[in-house]
Amino acid sequence: MAGENPEVYPTSFFKLSIGGVEAAGLFRECSGLDSESEAVESRSQKDGKMFIRKVPGNVKWSDITLKRGVDPKADLWTWRKKVVDGNIKDARVDGTIELISQVGEPIATYSFVQGWPRKYTGASFDPKANDVAVEEIVICHEGFERK
Repeated sequence: MAGENPEVYPTSFFKLSIGGVEAAGLFRECSGLDSESEAVESRSQKDGKMFIRKVPGNVKWSDITLKRGVDPKADLWTWRKKVVDGNIKDARVDGTIELISQVGEPIATYSFVQGWPRKYTGASFDPKANDVAVEEIVICHEGFERK
C-alpha cells in the first residue's frame, strides 16, 4: 500500500545449503551478493549527427564470501577438498543462502547456480587474542537470483 514502510530486519545470520543439503550450519557474515553489467558504448548516426549510447553488456557476478565460527563439522572443507582433488564436476552445485531473522524465520533467499568453493580459510590461532575461531569460504558461481 502507498505510504507504508515495509519492515526492515536487522542482519542476523545466514544459512548455506549446497546441493539441497544444509552445510556447516549458520554464518554471521555474508558478502558478495551482487552483480554488475558492463556498459558498452554503441555508436549510431541520425540526421548526420553521431550519437553514443550506453547499453548493457556482459553481466559479472561477485564471489560470495561467508564467515562463521568454527565447529566440529567439516562440511566446508569436504566441499573444498573436491576442488583440491580435481573433482570439479562434483564440486559444482547449485545452492541457496537464506537470511534468517533473530527469531529463526527466513527473510530473503538467494539461489546461486553452479557454485564451487574457490577458497577456504581455516581458523587463525593467536593465544593472546580473545576472539572466536572463524572459518571462511569463498564461492565462485555463474549467477544468483533473489527469491
